[in-house]
Amino acid sequence: MIYRFFPKPSSWRVVFLVGCLLIPTANLCETTPVGNDAKKYDRLSNVKDLKSNRGIRFLFMHDSSAPVVHVCLFFKYSGSAYQEKTKSGVPVFYSGAVSCGSGKYSRIQFRRELANRLISMNCSSDSDAIAFSMTTPKIVLEEAAALFNAYLNEPTFEKDEVKRIQEGLAASLQDYAEDPGAAASRMFLPALIFKSHPYEAGFAGTAENLMMLSGDDLKKYKSDFLTAANAEACICGDLSGEEAKNLLDKIFRNVPQGVPAKDTVPDTDPITESAPKEYYEQTPQSTLVFALKTERNHSPNLYVATVLSSILGGGMMKSRIMAQLRSKEGLIYSGHTKIIHMNHADFIRGALKTDNANVKKSIESLKKILTDLRENGITEDDLAFAKSNISGSLLVSLRTSRDLCRFYFAKMQEGFGANALKDTLKGINAVTVEDVNDLAKKTLDENNIAFIIIGGNEQ
Repeated sequence: MIYRFFPKPSSWRVVFLVGCLLIPTANLCETTPVGNDAKKYDRLSNVKDLKSNRGIRFLFMHDSSAPVVHVCLFFKYSGSAYQEKTKSGVPVFYSGAVSCGSGKYSRIQFRRELANRLISMNCSSDSDAIAFSMTTPKIVLEEAAALFNAYLNEPTFEKDEVKRIQEGLAASLQDYAEDPGAAASRMFLPALIFKSHPYEAGFAGTAENLMMLSGDDLKKYKSDFLTAANAEACICGDLSGEEAKNLLDKIFRNVPQGVPAKDTVPDTDPITESAPKEYYEQTPQSTLVFALKTERNHSPNLYVATVLSSILGGGMMKSRIMAQLRSKEGLIYSGHTKIIHMNHADFIRGALKTDNANVKKSIESLKKILTDLRENGITEDDLAFAKSNISGSLLVSLRTSRDLCRFYFAKMQEGFGANALKDTLKGINAVTVEDVNDLAKKTLDENNIAFIIIGGNEQ
């Protein structure tokens, strides 16, 4: 079984990949943009909003630089937050169990069929949705479509294999030592900041409830959520728009039309004034994961919030967290922040890694950084560096058709369309110092920050 956390660009949807049928493919590099002229980015933003003959909406980008096709699709309102409380683990369970046999193939046979053709297929889920993806050489596109259809529409759920997946998932929910940051992000932090809300269950609910699930739960989940009426997709690669339409319909052949799932989850704000929640783990190091309030997705201040988060902890040594806590005070090994956008909640998630002895000092120094940003704001140099870093990093990250597909797919799930890249670059460029300072005063509060601490000293 393979567990991976795969962050989609600019998105909350940190994907929990379970039992992936992942076969490595070549890194198909295309042109890297140079300069600030937006016209040079046309290849990256030449995206069309189309519908297949079945009526399935998809974003499409033609890219003939490599003979490869990428397909990503998701089913709306199907994640853990949209299930009954005791069934919140069904989506992540399904994302692993779906690899346990497809159509006429056993799990091993199906993996062999993919490997022989250099095809990769994945399934993932989070609080909002379940998603499927495929990367295939164009030369075997017809065979890939048939295999993807079987993967999507004909899971056999081999009993022994499904049981193995289920037990592995339950064990991962109880043992967070291997990746404490991921455990905090997918379980402990949601439980702390979304109390009494469907997001409280995190990605998978509890291990106890997960072990109570059955094959019937998997079949019902497929029937309720995996329908053509509930799907949207993104296709990128060496094919035409018409070919992409036909490909999508082949993938969805015999998939029931169904009806769109209902959005049953209410909007909420994270609860960030809670006292730190500690989880002891016998290790000399501690992982601190924290949450701060920020602007909603699609807010007029969306890109202002993006810049503010980057200045606070955008991953570069020049960010306030790294410059102060690591370079000046030597308190942490690493630290960063990222804006998390969910269907109905938004927050800044940050993480610090430090020695057990420096946990309290790190928290105190982080709070001082927040106070300084709120009271003194940023400079023009801060803003210029952040803008350059955000735009440059984004464009460099879109070097391959797979990267492009993933970017637009993530933006599609967040409710954006074919102009997502242009709008992002334009929005970042329009941010002013006054915008950032006003938002810092509005949202940053050193006394309103939620902490999860994994490690520490035994009480």
